[in-house]
Amino acid sequence: MFLNKIQKKMSKNFLINGIETHELDARIILKEVLSFNDKDLILNQDFLISKNLINKINSFELRRIKGEPISKIFKKRDFYNSTFIISEDVLDPRPETELIIDIVNDLIKNNHVKNILDLGTGSGCILLSILKEHKTIIGTGIDLSKKAIDIAIKNSRKLSLEKQSNFFISNWLDSINDTYDLIVSNPPYIPSTDIENLPMDVKNFDPILSLDGGSDGLDCYRKIAKDLKRVINKNGVIILEIGYDQAYKVIKIFELLDFILVRKYNDINGLDRVLVFEIKKIKKN
Repeated sequence: MFLNKIQKKMSKNFLINGIETHELDARIILKEVLSFNDKDLILNQDFLISKNLINKINSFELRRIKGEPISKIFKKRDFYNSTFIISEDVLDPRPETELIIDIVNDLIKNNHVKNILDLGTGSGCILLSILKEHKTIIGTGIDLSKKAIDIAIKNSRKLSLEKQSNFFISNWLDSINDTYDLIVSNPPYIPSTDIENLPMDVKNFDPILSLDGGSDGLDCYRKIAKDLKRVINKNGVIILEIGYDQAYKVIKIFELLDFILVRKYNDINGLDRVLVFEIKKIKKN
């Protein structure tokens, strides 16, 4: 069968099954199986595909129709100008999370930052994307999942950032003894009762540990906030991703522990997405 016919057929099947990115996903599968790039796909529409490769394409197509994300199928995901290794043990990096990197880059322009702590690092995509942009900064990433830490270490080696980064297991701040100029986190923030209503490609293929934020979705923010002063430097900054409707409650959690909101950022859809805090300064009489 010729490439163009397989591509059209697969894209149509994805569309019928409610996959919004039907054309993109079909192209990605063909590029992976055939070792083609976008240009190759355009210039080789009459390429005759062997039966063996057709079988492989069909198997990937079926997995996608059953809800498995393309990134989980091929164990990789593009995020902020890099390609990261991922697996079923880490959260699939989201485009909206790239906002954290942009905020950090702007912050570093005007502030001296020598080290960064990433809480709930997962694949390491946030921390490693920052370190890739700033070669003099040292970063630490922690996660409760050993398998996630293993993935993060693989990504640090893949991006040649292993000398700049350190990853280890910790239940939030429990095993942290150093202090940091900048702390970032995209913690689990989905209320437990909402997990079942998430899209199939999220609830069935992202680890529950990286999704479930407790009964109101705010458990992890409380755990982070209560011990944060111990590990943040005097003029340190905290940058957190939040759910679209959680800004007010997360701000209150941190304000009660003497942190002040510096700024709230919206994502590309205009929804509350990132909060920036610092320690409240005590005025001297």
